[in-house]
Amino acid sequence: MSPSDPVQDPELERQGRRMIGPGLRLLAVSAVLAIAGIVLILIGHGWSVGVGIAVLLLASVPATIGFGLLTGGAIARWAARHKLFA
Repeated sequence: MSPSDPVQDPELERQGRRMIGPGLRLLAVSAVLAIAGIVLILIGHGWSVGVGIAVLLLASVPATIGFGLLTGGAIARWAARHKLFA
């Protein structure tokens, strides 16, 4: 962040930074699963379409959790500066 926005709550800043790492890893896992699901759908031989859709649905779980962690981390880091949200 810029030097004009000093961190006023270092514990909250630390919590925000700690949430970003696992969030990025979960998004990477979901991207790998989603690519595998898309490949299975594109193959399109009988059962592979159904399995591809199931894999895409399974990929949505870590993607949702990862997005939530990234959002929570960003909000925590913003709140650590005691800045208004709106």
